[in-house]
Amino acid sequence: MSEEINGTVSAGNQAETVDTQNDKAAGTESNADSEKHERTFTRAELSKMIAAERGKWEAEQATALDEARSEGERLAKLTKDERTKEEQAKRMAELEKREQAIAQREMRLATQTLLADEGLPQEFLDHVLAPTAEEVQAKITALRGVFDDEVEKRVNERLVQKTPRLGTSSGVTKAEIMAIKDDAERERAIAENIQLFRKG
Repeated sequence: MSEEINGTVSAGNQAETVDTQNDKAAGTESNADSEKHERTFTRAELSKMIAAERGKWEAEQATALDEARSEGERLAKLTKDERTKEEQAKRMAELEKREQAIAQREMRLATQTLLADEGLPQEFLDHVLAPTAEEVQAKITALRGVFDDEVEKRVNERLVQKTPRLGTSSGVTKAEIMAIKDDAERERAIAENIQLFRKG
């Protein structure tokens, strides 16, 4: 959520006014959000906030620098062979990490293809994703059964209709239906009142 900040400095009391209001273009405003909020900060308060953030950043940088320095000193104490072995171990770990990421992407793509082949929505991807193709296929098969059962159940619910009533539903007679000039309208009326045209 983006906020708009306007600051003004008052020379008399050395206070700054900060106006914040939600971005109305985002379309997420409520009564509380649409009101204008004002808060006054003194220069001392602003200085404290800035100093605290700067102190936190400097502490993070100092920690990272200390770690790098200690790693450098540790590597300097190692022999050439030990350094080479350690660098190879690092490279191997990075390669394994990359290979895992590639394998995950490939499995994701293969799972998307399997879902498409089964006619299932892609939204099921995260539900059936697994480390091996066999596990993915088993999950898709199970999901397919549940999905088909649920679809069939919903379709059957919609297909259930009330039995049609016998007799004239609109109170028209056979003569009135036969007097309709438009052929399509007359056929529709006959179909709706077929009991009038059956012998028996």
